[in-house]
Amino acid sequence: MINDLLLDNEVLVFGHRGFSEEAPENTMASFKLCRELGIPGVELDVHLCRSGELVVAHDFSLERTAKVPGTIEEKSLAELKELDFGSFKSERYSGERIITLDELFEEFGNTFIYDIELKSREAFSNSELTSKTWNTIRDHHLEERVLCSSFNPFTLWAFNKASGRVLPTGDIFAIDDNVPKIFQRGFGRHISHSSYLKPEQSQVTVKYIQKFKEQLGYPIVAWTVNTREQAERLIGLGVDGLIGNNPRLLVECVESYQI
Repeated sequence: MINDLLLDNEVLVFGHRGFSEEAPENTMASFKLCRELGIPGVELDVHLCRSGELVVAHDFSLERTAKVPGTIEEKSLAELKELDFGSFKSERYSGERIITLDELFEEFGNTFIYDIELKSREAFSNSELTSKTWNTIRDHHLEERVLCSSFNPFTLWAFNKASGRVLPTGDIFAIDDNVPKIFQRGFGRHISHSSYLKPEQSQVTVKYIQKFKEQLGYPIVAWTVNTREQAERLIGLGVDGLIGNNPRLLVECVESYQI
């Protein structure tokens, strides 16, 4: 039976890569800040590194966040652990290390609702990534606290196969040159058989909500929501979740809207 995290009437708030407006994204510091502030959910990205572990990072390339050439899949976990993933944000975070999905779950357990974005370069399914992600979730007994999503509907299909569809899975999409045109408006759901949708926030309109939520029954989680105006518009339209770099702002918007 699929968990019901998105079937509540309350709008869920997720910190985008943790509290990435203030701390280096996808690091322990970023997620700890969310915990300190009582943010209910965190969005994060997972890759397989060369030695086979699931590591939490957004980019395939190491150049932006670690300031070194190369990619995550070319490095072992030991090699990645030697790199500084904090200084790109601020010298205050110098020495911040990459973390594994295991380490994240060990530190935070059921503190958060997790939205895990599966990152894969493979054109079709990545069975190692999806099976290891599912096994890690299950090993930490977090089946009731996790959503999984991806831009790649074939990867989501593989995750659904590995997990037996006990978690909500969401197609991520945007009108962007990096997204194949056929998948820019949510068509991937027909391949992945996903249970919720993750559109870029500007794509969410009255007509969009009427079609996908009210007629087809998909919960809607919008990203990346970084202003009060965006948040209030989306809450008013009836989205089920908001993902943003400043989740504290989003929590304030949700709370003030409910008063």
